[in-house]
Amino acid sequence: MAQKKKWSPSQKFEIALLALKGETTLNEICKRYEVAPSQVHAWKKQLIEQGAQLFAKADKTAIEATNKLEREKGKLYEKIGQLIVERDFLKKVWGKFQENNDDS
Repeated sequence: MAQKKKWSPSQKFEIALLALKGETTLNEICKRYEVAPSQVHAWKKQLIEQGAQLFAKADKTAIEATNKLEREKGKLYEKIGQLIVERDFLKKVWGKFQENNDDS
């Protein structure tokens, strides 16, 4: 019994793309890569049906990255606001402290 060959995702993509282009016959592809015609058809069908999802994933990743940056930016603005309030408070307290020491 022949042992099943393992195909990497890039090899499957390459074979399916060759079949999709139609520049070489199915028999030539099957001979060159030693793969069954039914498998080539399955990979070609999968490429056609799920190809658009590749771009959807990229868009989703970009949106998630943008959202993450916006959240981090918001946290930084909050921290800046907090530090400004603390600085202003300390300036006020320091001014009062200086006035009390000048009176003594």
